[in-house]
Amino acid sequence: MNELNLDEFKGIIFDLDGVIYDITEAIKKAVDDGIEKYKMKVSLDEVMEEIAHLIEDIQNYPVPEIILNSYNLLDIKFLERLSFLKKLRIGIYLFTQFNKYKDAESKLFKEIDKLISNLSKKKLKLAILTNNKSSYAEDVLTKFNLTKFFDPIIGFNDVSKVKPDPEGIIKILEIWKIKPSQAIFIGDMTTDIDAGKAAGVRMICVSSGLAKKEILLQHEPDILVNNTQELIKIFNI
Repeated sequence: MNELNLDEFKGIIFDLDGVIYDITEAIKKAVDDGIEKYKMKVSLDEVMEEIAHLIEDIQNYPVPEIILNSYNLLDIKFLERLSFLKKLRIGIYLFTQFNKYKDAESKLFKEIDKLISNLSKKKLKLAILTNNKSSYAEDVLTKFNLTKFFDPIIGFNDVSKVKPDPEGIIKILEIWKIKPSQAIFIGDMTTDIDAGKAAGVRMICVSSGLAKKEILLQHEPDILVNNTQELIKIFNI
């Protein structure tokens, strides 16, 4: 596995969920509950990325707006043969169950806090770009005493178009006043890969369990690692 020469870069942009914050178990438990309750004939591995995107999107809205926007929100493959009302019930149930498990089951990925601290000591600029609300990211980072390392923290409420659109990455580069070639973006989803490539930054994808590795590879990240330990090795600090 090749190591990166950090002297070539001035800033690193992190996605939050799936890179810093491990929500995989909470999603798995929510999906298991949904499969059992609604007798869905789906494979957990096949639907993890879709569910992760759905939960991420739903978190952006209060319940009345979830209902108002549900036709588009629930336009996903594993629900395609169901009636609209059943889709809505399943979507809200999955989101409710995820919130039930989130605090107890979610945690930082192993040693990611140490990596962030070490990168900061190298005088690299660090930022967060999430399709969640920026206040959610701030709450998670504050919980683990990581907020001080990141500026800016950009959420869906700070841009007009979320990932896979590169707007958020471009906005961060403009704030930092650096070129795309001087930045790295670390994500875990196909939308992250597409956003990074569109922005022209170095794109590292962490295959942390929410998206299937073979699908991630189809989107051609610059580097793909299997876990946080491999990510740390690439930076070699």
